[in-house]
Amino acid sequence: MESTNTDILIIGGGVNGTSIAMALAERNPGKITLVEKGGLATGATGRSGAMVREHYLNVELVKMASDAKKFFEEWPQETGYDLKFQTTGRILLFGETDAGAAIANGEMNRTEGVNIETLNPEETKKLIPSANLNDIGVSLYEPEAGYADPVATTYAFAEEAQKKGAQIITRTPVKNLLIESGKVTGVETVNGKIKAEIVINVTGPWANILIGHNDMPLPITPIRVQMVHLRRPPNLEMLEHIIIDHTCGAYYRTDGKPNTLVGGESPEDMSEVVNPDTFGLNADHDFITRFWNRAINRFPDFADATCRGGYGSLYDMTPDANPILGESPNISGLYNVAGFSGHGFKLSPITGEMVADLVTGESKSSHDYNFFRSSRFEENSPITPARPYSGRAHQ
Repeated sequence: MESTNTDILIIGGGVNGTSIAMALAERNPGKITLVEKGGLATGATGRSGAMVREHYLNVELVKMASDAKKFFEEWPQETGYDLKFQTTGRILLFGETDAGAAIANGEMNRTEGVNIETLNPEETKKLIPSANLNDIGVSLYEPEAGYADPVATTYAFAEEAQKKGAQIITRTPVKNLLIESGKVTGVETVNGKIKAEIVINVTGPWANILIGHNDMPLPITPIRVQMVHLRRPPNLEMLEHIIIDHTCGAYYRTDGKPNTLVGGESPEDMSEVVNPDTFGLNADHDFITRFWNRAINRFPDFADATCRGGYGSLYDMTPDANPILGESPNISGLYNVAGFSGHGFKLSPITGEMVADLVTGESKSSHDYNFFRSSRFEENSPITPARPYSGRAHQ
């Protein structure tokens, strides 16, 4: 590839990069090109738990998640794409310490229109009879929550973007940004230069590597997270609900009957800062043991499960565990969309529309991208919940 030109260049072929390409292509603001160093969804997106839910601890995030869930339910029917969305229901378990916050947050979510129920242990036991609930004070239940296929979703977004005129270039790493007089003019890839007046950095854990010495680093830390695959024994084959266990930070997500994906989001589970180019792709033995023991504590029959290994992935964590959307204050035309901190997949349809507003100056989205401005950290105004849960690195 020799030097080429485009109007808007998106760097990153994960679910958010392709969502942005799709949203921009719908508005037709000029030539749109997306460049990805590997294949689509081969970074953090392809290793996502890909949960789709509405429960959040902040009103704006609840509204975004609700609109995103509606998209996952309706867009495939309207377009014919199969995102493999499965409605499983989602149960959040809380001990006495967080019971008050859970009840308050459940009420706030209901006020915003979320179908979420507050359950006592006896009511919860009817949903998951195989669970040990001796330490549970209250639960929240989202019957309409579920999960989708992150790879299928990314490819669907990319295909729709291409139908509307966007160009997708894969297996083309970006070497560096091109900047002249404080303005971005494009990028240099391993195959040549791509000139562009607008460059959107959607590289997740690689965001600061792309920025390099051209700008102040974003407050984003690449964190390695791990997941474990368990083949459920016969007594647990019907355990299809997603379970979020706030007593220990664990989550259990069915991965197609009879398999369960087990992850963790307690501080000890999310403390490994890594180089995103060299992080461990397989789960560590001590993590497998830790997560399996948590599963046994909550569902004793997991003692008879078969471990089928596990894998590592990446979160691009910000100080308040929420993303950054905005133009660089120092480099005109460079937009950073990163730091999703584990929220990226479920919010991706809405993120695309918000970034399209940001870049074009239009106001078609009902959500304000300024909510995620990077300056909130300098302003000492991080996004914080009124009633947070304890022991969580990720709310």
